[in-house]
Amino acid sequence: MIKVVLVDDEKMIRDGLAYTMPWAEMGVEVAGTASNGETALELIREKKPHVVLTDIKMPIMDGLELLKAVKEEIPSTRVIILSGYDEFSYAQQALKYGASDYLIKPVDAEELRKVMKKLIDSFQEELLEDLPKLDLQNEIQSIVEPYINAILLGNFQAAAVQINKIFESQTFREPLSKSHKKQVVEIVDRIFRVLKEDGIEIEDKLHMDFLNSCRSLVSITEPSEMKDWMYRFTEKITGLVEEKKDNSCHMLIRKAVEYIENHYNEDLSVRKVADEVHLNADYFSHLFKKIRKESFTDYLNRVRVEKAKKLMSEHIYKLYEISDMVGYSDYKYFSSIFKKYVGVSPIEYSKLPK
Repeated sequence: MIKVVLVDDEKMIRDGLAYTMPWAEMGVEVAGTASNGETALELIREKKPHVVLTDIKMPIMDGLELLKAVKEEIPSTRVIILSGYDEFSYAQQALKYGASDYLIKPVDAEELRKVMKKLIDSFQEELLEDLPKLDLQNEIQSIVEPYINAILLGNFQAAAVQINKIFESQTFREPLSKSHKKQVVEIVDRIFRVLKEDGIEIEDKLHMDFLNSCRSLVSITEPSEMKDWMYRFTEKITGLVEEKKDNSCHMLIRKAVEYIENHYNEDLSVRKVADEVHLNADYFSHLFKKIRKESFTDYLNRVRVEKAKKLMSEHIYKLYEISDMVGYSDYKYFSSIFKKYVGVSPIEYSKLPK
């Protein structure tokens, strides 16, 4: 998780930054706060945060002095300067000294969120640059693609089969080297990129947690340990994908049902409703039956028959008019469908005591 230290001589501002921002949601932990640069520097040496948010004007050691000290001792730490409107020249100096960004006080929460998002993205990139990108060896390239496809489908069993193939390949039969670990990290990062391209957003916090967990690979020496790590990662990520896809699928089918309820009297088909929710007709038909436990046609007919029964109870319209009003232009076809779902013909039903 990204660690941040907050520095400001005004307690109200420190507390406001610490407790009103959704740090955990952003994948950020507040490692500590300080009221001046000197105390902050001690805290920074101890906690080694990724980011420091500091005011410019403070007693004992101001923000510029703190910035210089941090850049000398822990150059990888990013520093964001907080300045008042009348301190812009200080902010410009801070940028020259290596500040990553500056924000005008009072700090706008959305602006701070954007700045932190930019820094989080850069940390993710650096983490991967620390483990240089390699082209996956041809031997496992053909295995990795089906593995990623299985993850996209949220299918852990299929993905596990591909993991077995990866570790049965000649590449992973040898004692583990840095090269093997880099390949695994590259696979993990590629999965996140492909998920994003496929419209499946994984929260920044989860992405960072996964990438940080890659650091544990350093202590792994045996292929069997690496394989277990891959199993755990795959089980977690396929679970997330399946959950997100399920939520998305249920939402699409709810939209389809709503569309049917509002347009049942029109010339509806699987293709037309599938187009309304931007799905392939065959996939939509399969998904509808899986979620609703009945086919699209059965559901549409049931809706139309129920609407017809309601109209018949009003004793205003002729049966052939009702047939047309609920979406059946052919009365004979309407009559056969009605009997299939109700057990009696429309004429017989209209004569039943209500």
